[in-house]
Parts: sequence; C-alpha cells; structure tokens
Amino acid sequence: MDVMNAQEFLMRLDRVKQTGSGRWMTKCPAHDDKGPSLSVTEAQDGKILLHCFAGCGAQEIMQALGLELADLFPEKLSFNPGRAQRFPAREILMALASEIEIAALLILRWIDPDRDWKPDHYDRLLLSNSRIQNAVNMLGGHHG
Repeated sequence: MDVMNAQEFLMRLDRVKQTGSGRWMTKCPAHDDKGPSLSVTEAQDGKILLHCFAGCGAQEIMQALGLELADLFPEKLSFNPGRAQRFPAREILMALASEIEIAALLILRWIDPDRDWKPDHYDRLLLSNSRIQNAVNMLGGHHG
C-alpha cells in the first residue's frame, strides 16, 4: 500500500475525536476498546505517530488494520543491519515531551492506585519533561 496521510488513516478507525492540531483520540483496533485509548498524531513531516494508552504496540495496531508500519511514514525506511539508522533527535524529543507527563502519572497510579497522586509527587518527572522540551527548543522547534 502507498503511504497514507493522517486523514486516510483516521478513516479506518472508530470514534475519532480531534484533540488538537494534528492530534486525535480514537478506539484502538488492536484490543476490545470500550472508549478511545489510541492517540494519533501527525508529525510536521507527515509521519503518523501512534500511542495506545492500554499498551498495544504500533505493530499490533497496524496488523489489526491490515497495514504495515511503513504505511505510517512518508519515506520508507530500509533496515541495513551494517549501518546505524539515524532518527531526527528533535522528533524523538518532541514525542517524549508530549507523553512523559501523562505516562508518569499513569505509572504512579499503577504503583499505588489508592494514593491521591498530585503534581508535586512527580516533580522530578516534570523536571525531566522540562529538560526534554528545552532540548527540543535548542534543536530549533517548540513543543506546544
């Protein structure tokens, strides 16, 4: 299949709701999703980024849709075991920065679900998020 854009990809999913510019929440096709748990983000370069908050991997999600991972990327990546793949640091950092705060809170709630976790309980993780965002800014972008 040819590389698809985000709108073509979203047409294959159920209960799609736009949550921001280039961001959507939808039901994950890889598990019996009661409510939207799949985050879909369209990167500036056209890549489609997936994150299932229930833990499904991108490979599982794509297999459930009858697609390949390469369908999410404008440029087909070829794997050459003898040559290291380089990924843009800015994109990696942006992905980390956009997910770290919610992931931290989910982890803390999983560790101790009876505790009333508040933002001051995970200040260290927020500091990490701030450092990642600063690195994104230094690489010529902004997180927002």
